[in-house]
Amino acid sequence: MSTGLTLNILARVAIMLALRDGSNIININPDTDGQELNKSVLFGDHEHVYEVMIKQFIHKTKDTRTISQVISSLIETGAHKMGHVKGLNALCEL
Repeated sequence: MSTGLTLNILARVAIMLALRDGSNIININPDTDGQELNKSVLFGDHEHVYEVMIKQFIHKTKDTRTISQVISSLIETGAHKMGHVKGLNALCEL
């Protein structure tokens, strides 16, 4: 994908796509040995907004994993939804 966006922005989009679609991520166990982003880099100035949305998702789905595992699963699921994207215009259409 060549959107010109940084990984943290793409991860935010992936999270939002997974949350928007109410994706079932319980059985998603992504490889967590990859790149690591701290909360302030991943979520920026909107850290608290993401935290509330993710915690609501965890409560709604009764997911018992750690918040880090849920975030990784949301990113994995959302990234899969972006797999066909070839540029910024296609990303905006999601």
